[in-house]
Amino acid sequence: MGGGLLNKKIVIILLILTITITIGGSYAFWQITKSQTGDNVITSGCVDLTIDNQTNNIQLNNAYPTEDSEGQNLDPFTFTVTNHCNVKMDYEIGLEMLSDTNLESKYVKVLINEQGTSSSSKLLNSFPEEEAIIIENAKEGRILLKGKLEATTEEENPSKKDYELRLWLDYDADKGAMSKTFRSKIVLSGAVTPPKLSDDICNGNPDSVDCLLLKNDDKNEEAQLAYDDTEENNLRYIGNSPYNYIDIGDRDSEDKPILWRIIGVMNNMTIVNDDESESTGQSLVKIIRADSIGSYSWDSSASGVNSGIGVNEWSQADIMTTLNRGAYWSKTSGQCYSGLNDSQQACDFSSTGLTKEVRNKLAKIRWNTGTSGEVYDNSKITASYMYQGERSTHNGKEQCESKGGSYCNDKVDRTTTWDGFIGLMYPSDYGYAVGGDERVSCLAKTMYNWDGSTPDCKGNDWLYDSSNNQWTITPAPLLSDANAVFHVHSGGRVNNFYVDTARAVRPTAYLKSSVKIKESSASDYGSQGNPFVIDGVN
Repeated sequence: MGGGLLNKKIVIILLILTITITIGGSYAFWQITKSQTGDNVITSGCVDLTIDNQTNNIQLNNAYPTEDSEGQNLDPFTFTVTNHCNVKMDYEIGLEMLSDTNLESKYVKVLINEQGTSSSSKLLNSFPEEEAIIIENAKEGRILLKGKLEATTEEENPSKKDYELRLWLDYDADKGAMSKTFRSKIVLSGAVTPPKLSDDICNGNPDSVDCLLLKNDDKNEEAQLAYDDTEENNLRYIGNSPYNYIDIGDRDSEDKPILWRIIGVMNNMTIVNDDESESTGQSLVKIIRADSIGSYSWDSSASGVNSGIGVNEWSQADIMTTLNRGAYWSKTSGQCYSGLNDSQQACDFSSTGLTKEVRNKLAKIRWNTGTSGEVYDNSKITASYMYQGERSTHNGKEQCESKGGSYCNDKVDRTTTWDGFIGLMYPSDYGYAVGGDERVSCLAKTMYNWDGSTPDCKGNDWLYDSSNNQWTITPAPLLSDANAVFHVHSGGRVNNFYVDTARAVRPTAYLKSSVKIKESSASDYGSQGNPFVIDGVN
């Protein structure tokens, strides 16, 4: 998240500092000279940082070990760091020791501060080391200071900071500092701080849920929201532990919150209104229950079709009925199916089902229940491939039916959309939830191979559950069967499994656009301990 400017960096090698110490019987001479003058500018697109207004070349002749109280009052070398861009800039001021330096950094005292502020002097070797040396053959690099410059909005009034630099020989220097030379260069490096996503969204629509979530995301050290780059460009929570918990008023028998989690803000949704009219092109918050409600069959052998092993049509699925009309929907006890060839048995959702107040917060929407038009292929099931298949006009029976497969003798009509309240996650939801440094690699990798450790895709995906195999809503197109659905395996991979097998069920829904999330200034808002809260929920 953030755009291409993240990788643009500039480096300015400012000046050469030469310290020469010669010894007769005592310390005799230490001189620092500046060999480079004038402004230094390197520009890449909008990356434009300069260091200028350089004054007071440091000259210390016949130097000797100096107490801090005296060194801090030496005439400083002054300079200005200026940002000429309309984006924020991060920068570092470093000092790199050249190859012919033989005076150790432990003998050099440094005081650097922004003009008008105070700072403490430190030995050069106590500053953090640079991760990568910039000057070829330099033997050591230290980061003297890190800073940020705001964006420049008026060309005649650029964003800038003035600095002072003082150097002297440490008072406690021993004979190891005699007859040595210290040559170094100050290096200024900078990189663009990309504009926050919330800036664009909130400027155009400050009351949108996108704005609220993105503003909250800005408080975190690492980005937890990303656009998925699909045609709809949905905004999704990514990574292994994003702050996306939400309290929608769901409660257990002890009146304790049953938390859900926000998958993201989904665009171009179709809402089915109470009068059966449709509102298209809507943006809605998609949520999933944080924990499973238990393990149940997607569909059951009791249907008697496909040789008694169920069908992969969501509108006819047993678990769809449980979630939308049955025991879970009405917060009662009822009948469910829970395993291979199991008969119907009692299930009790009187403590964990949905109350009327919670149901009234959920939107009836048009779900996509399509699948790929190709026969199931483990090597192809990436997040983007699944996303396209889910929105296609292909169903989970046509491949089997066209080839005369053994287990597609049902008479159940197949559909590729379904209007309702409660569904399950898509395989693409699981795929696009991956975060971390290897997110790009993971999105390009078939999810069938996500059970591997390199890169660690499942470990950077908050929808992964190592304790459960989880059902999705999407049918799998097989040649011989019309009773398979995609699931997320406890090992991390995505593949197909028969619908009459018990798998973990995590209800998934969309909040009505009229439902608002309360704002909070807390930096951990959205965490499990401090979840987002819906307006009207205590």
